[in-house]
Amino acid sequence: MHDRTIRILSKHLKSLNIHLPEERKTLKYLLSEEKPRIKLRDGSTHTFKKAELKKLAEILPESMHSRLRLPIYIELSSGRYGRGTARIIGEPEVLVVAKVLGKEIAKKDEIYVYKPELRILRKELPTTTQYIFTFDVG
Repeated sequence: MHDRTIRILSKHLKSLNIHLPEERKTLKYLLSEEKPRIKLRDGSTHTFKKAELKKLAEILPESMHSRLRLPIYIELSSGRYGRGTARIIGEPEVLVVAKVLGKEIAKKDEIYVYKPELRILRKELPTTTQYIFTFDVG
């Protein structure tokens, strides 16, 4: 792929991902905040629902509360995983997603989620999950 094409795609991706946080916070930290929130790249603020954070705290062992960074990223890639398929990475993230969807864990730090499951996941965890867009340069 040409350098110019990569620069154009990178710029486009940056605009697609403007809704993402400047920095993610851990579940443990967010549970300690009175009004759990993060600042987004576009300058706005995203607030997490306390009930949703408590749900995550029940799903995960307490020892993982400081390892789960929120929001959980649902990675969508142009063509890499197949149409309607997303990837979620990270051990605590995979545990949460598998539990919410009732899926078996094949790999402890990576899970693939399909379109019907994405609807369920976003309905169950609307404030603690977020789409991230990527592209494959290979």
